[in-house]
Amino acid sequence: MRQNEKTTKASTLSLTAGILILSNAVLLGAAATWFPHIIPTLPGSANNATVPFAGLTTFGLICGAIVLLGAIMLHVKPEKKKAWGIVVIVFSIPSVVTGGGFIIGFILGIIGGAKALSWKPKTRATEKATTTM
Repeated sequence: MRQNEKTTKASTLSLTAGILILSNAVLLGAAATWFPHIIPTLPGSANNATVPFAGLTTFGLICGAIVLLGAIMLHVKPEKKKAWGIVVIVFSIPSVVTGGGFIIGFILGIIGGAKALSWKPKTRATEKATTTM
């Protein structure tokens, strides 16, 4: 595939989503470690226990890393756009549990994955028609 036939918008939106989801998870982990009293107590936990937040942080880091991987692979291997678009969507949705990349990352991940699924490369007939005009 040529450079202009890549899923640039989908991969850019997904890359931004992955970065936001990762940064949200890192900030959640930092807040739970160093400032546990600013986070409300979770139901069933005793006095702001940091163990549930460690699990949430790990889950957010995994979701963000997989969304980031999906975005990179969308750009590198656009012929597998459907598979990587589904990966981005599937791991953007549960990231909302950890904050979803300040919610913006969640939304951008859904949009980027949907763009990857709906993207169609130009056909040869369309390219010839536009270059001769």
